[in-house]
Amino acid sequence: MTLPSDAPQVLPADWLGVALMLLAFVLFAVDLKATNHGLPTIGGITVLVLGSLMLFDVIAPYSWILSATFVVVVVVAILTGVLFVVALSEVRAAKGRPVTTGLEGMIGEVGVVKRLVGTSFPGWVFVHGEWWRAIAAVAPEDARKQEHERVIGVGATVQVVGLRDGKVVIIPFEPVHSTIRPKSKEDLRR
Repeated sequence: MTLPSDAPQVLPADWLGVALMLLAFVLFAVDLKATNHGLPTIGGITVLVLGSLMLFDVIAPYSWILSATFVVVVVVAILTGVLFVVALSEVRAAKGRPVTTGLEGMIGEVGVVKRLVGTSFPGWVFVHGEWWRAIAAVAPEDARKQEHERVIGVGATVQVVGLRDGKVVIIPFEPVHSTIRPKSKEDLRR
């Protein structure tokens, strides 16, 4: 297929406008990677608007204010800026959150024993909405003696403390109770 000789005139492309638009997306990417409080995004929005105006030849004397193309370019630039600002804030917030998925996300989860679990034989636990093969954790001092067999019964609440050979390592879960007693009326009077 051959293009007619007047094809470049269908969309009057100013290469400076194209370069400015590419620079805008580079600035958006830089802002996502580097911690700099959104300054490249503001620059990217400005460069995107200027590049779009140059690309579509909207800058004509006295007609660009009412031009529909100008309004569309400004709206697209503002929406792109809002998208990148929201994405940037979500990325920064996600960096501070603890891991919640994958094997690392299992550490600290609480579950219930479904089949008897021991230190020398695996059982089954229900943790984080899934069934997992599990083994009971052994304290280092007990591992040296090799005479202590820990067995956790069915229905016991357990907490995941690690992963070994595709199995979760668990310990019995005991909620922490406060040892501070409320003050008596006599203590409050003093």
